[in-house]
Amino acid sequence: MYEDFYGLKERPFNLVPDPDYLYLSPQHKLAKAYLEYGISQKVGFVVLTGEIGAGKTTLIKALIRNYSGNHRLGVLYQTSVGAEDLLELLLQEFEVRGRYSTRAARLAAFNQFLLTAYSRGEHVVLMVDEAQNLGSEALEELRLLSNLQAGKDPLLQVILVGQVGLRDKLKHPALRQLAQRIAVHYHLRPLERLETKEYIRFRIHKAGGSGIFTEAALDRIYEYTRGVPRRINAWCDLALVAGFAEGRTEIDADFIDTVVAAQGGTLEEEAEGQEASETRLVAQDEQMTLSGNNNNLKKEIADLSGRLTRVEGLCLEISNHLIPLVTELLARKKDVWDAPPALPQVPAVEPPAVEEIDVEVFPTPAKPSTWWSRLWR
Repeated sequence: MYEDFYGLKERPFNLVPDPDYLYLSPQHKLAKAYLEYGISQKVGFVVLTGEIGAGKTTLIKALIRNYSGNHRLGVLYQTSVGAEDLLELLLQEFEVRGRYSTRAARLAAFNQFLLTAYSRGEHVVLMVDEAQNLGSEALEELRLLSNLQAGKDPLLQVILVGQVGLRDKLKHPALRQLAQRIAVHYHLRPLERLETKEYIRFRIHKAGGSGIFTEAALDRIYEYTRGVPRRINAWCDLALVAGFAEGRTEIDADFIDTVVAAQGGTLEEEAEGQEASETRLVAQDEQMTLSGNNNNLKKEIADLSGRLTRVEGLCLEISNHLIPLVTELLARKKDVWDAPPALPQVPAVEPPAVEEIDVEVFPTPAKPSTWWSRLWR
């Protein structure tokens, strides 16, 4: 619409992420270097976070375009899914064909795809955009998938890209194992004032133009946008449309104010409030889910504790009955052990009667003797 009027070959401030218009500020260069390092060295998880409209998607699109050959890159842009649908999306993204009715079948098919890619010397990389929308179970599913290995080499590398809420989510104790797997994490901040001016000039130059915005206009744009690239694009595009409508070849600060006023003021504060509210809602939903799981666990623990208490009571009751019985038995046993053994009762035997012997046959001895002594004579 206004391209010919300003000598531009195309619109420089399109809201759609375009890797051709990637402005590498110092922090964007560092983020790009971290991502490239993570991919080349196959290090664990890589996490890139930033404010809404900070240029995260543009950065990863530029990264994807520069990688080819032995890299097999897949990107998930639709992340409002549960863990049960995540494998299905991965199979679609990497073009693994077939019908798999169960999770086990989908997992086996994806594992076979990774092994086949590995045998071909391909490095499979999954980039997940807007990862803050993934629930804890889906993030845990990604961690488990990243555990698939061939020897010492991981079969899948995961790069998570998301808003500030992703950082908060990864700090939750339930995702501690995933957080420990993150090897590289970088956070993109909004542009500074000077970076904002360079960003606008870079885009206009990339589109084949120059000038257009005065120095004061660039300062005013920074004040309205706080250096967020997507907001810069929106206000600059509106300013060019309004400037074309009025035949202005140069756009100054006063005209920027006029454009903003015509739109009913900036939506920055309202948008930030809405974003903060949405972030809080997501966090609350996540916390409620985790709290629900914790409550169920607490109930199970309480139930188990109650059962153990009842078992303990039964054991005490049984022991209270058994101890007196055992004590009595032991006492009786001690009495038996302490008493001397009873000797058998032998009945008394009367000596046999001895007949009297005739004196004439056995003369009377000089001294008296017993009857048995006489027998031995």
